[in-house]
Amino acid sequence: MTADELHAGDDRIAVPIRATGYFRIHVPEDLPDEPVPLLLATHGYRQPPRRMLAYAESVAPENAIVVAPEGPSAFYGPRVRERALGRRIDYGWLADPRRPDSEARNRDLIGQALDFVTERHAVDPARTFLMGFSQGVGVAVDYFVHNPERIAGLVGLAGGVPQHGRERLGALAGRPVFWVTALQDADYTVAYERKLVGQMHEAGIALDTLELDEGHDLLEPAAGAVRNWLQR
Repeated sequence: MTADELHAGDDRIAVPIRATGYFRIHVPEDLPDEPVPLLLATHGYRQPPRRMLAYAESVAPENAIVVAPEGPSAFYGPRVRERALGRRIDYGWLADPRRPDSEARNRDLIGQALDFVTERHAVDPARTFLMGFSQGVGVAVDYFVHNPERIAGLVGLAGGVPQHGRERLGALAGRPVFWVTALQDADYTVAYERKLVGQMHEAGIALDTLELDEGHDLLEPAAGAVRNWLQR
């Protein structure tokens, strides 16, 4: 991107800065000698990253290493009532109007987390999966379409794909994807989800879908189906 493109319609000056990303990891005890599965899970907006790690552990295949990156956009959540002076730190993935910058940053964080694991453990590329919830679905899909050689498949839970990202869905042709929709979801409506599912079919993705009569937070109701799909 040229300097003129960066500054088009904007009076700000763009400069590169250094940042640090964080992730959590669960490594099972007594890993077998052969390569093991890897499940990398991207949390939703304001969802505690530790909760996504715990959920991923609960649905991951046997002996899987589980990785949960922490969205790099940190901000104060609602005031904690039990502690009048305390505030909870929440995390998200997109927090500025420069979406390409945020997406590149997110891809870098996921890539660095994968590098960390694969440099230290024998991981099976054919069983390396992404799983996203809510805002984390778009983050996971964005990484997948830019790095299809590193990921075998994806689970999307009550999330979406930005319009500009759908142009790259063809990069996932033939790849397994499990897409779970909440019929009572006010954030990602049924109409939105079904249109997106149609576009994924058109892109040639090996798509399995599930619709649940739930609201946006469908993690626990979907757990059994997600576990079975990943093990299969």
